[in-house]
Amino acid sequence: MSDIQINPPDLDDVLELLKNNIFANLNCVQIGKIEKVNDNQTVEIMIQVKRRVPNKIISYPLLVDCPYLVLQGGGAYLDFPITKGDYCLVLFNDRNIDTWWKSANVAEPPTLRKHSLSDGFALVGINAETNILDNDGTVVRLLGTSGPGSEEFAARVDDPTLIDSGTDAIFMTWINNVSGAINSLIPGAIPNIPKNVVGIIDSGSTEVKIG
Repeated sequence: MSDIQINPPDLDDVLELLKNNIFANLNCVQIGKIEKVNDNQTVEIMIQVKRRVPNKIISYPLLVDCPYLVLQGGGAYLDFPITKGDYCLVLFNDRNIDTWWKSANVAEPPTLRKHSLSDGFALVGINAETNILDNDGTVVRLLGTSGPGSEEFAARVDDPTLIDSGTDAIFMTWINNVSGAINSLIPGAIPNIPKNVVGIIDSGSTEVKIG
């Protein structure tokens, strides 16, 4: 029986296996689908791409208590009706976020975990090719749940406004009564009773709701 010669592993092959092993256990960004929205501004997420382990393909576990991103600044923010079924990007923090989440203070991470499934943030608002949104491409729009076609241009300070019997019947009735009273005292003082009144917007709300 001849001796079997065993060659030492090639360094490049060893490094390639090491690289693949590191990447297989490194969580950076994943596509997720929201399964539940919690009261504490977190969501539960099911990752939509399965992973390969030795000899089989498996799903990721359900991610729980993932904070979701809110567009905000200076105390102002946009409030969107995030619901079950929305798709999102899950961004996994480099270090444990537990202490920051509970206190919002700079602190040493309580564990040594890195890029863990337990430290994900949800960036809600991505779509597959099967659900492309209706984008105008020429103006800025903030659409509500009614969808495209129901939006209107927002009123601004100094924009003209028209009041008539269709928009404010009570006010127009009052104007007609005042005109009639003046004409009864001074005939012809108001020759043409106005059918509408034109004014300008002099103030606006700091908050907007869209249905």
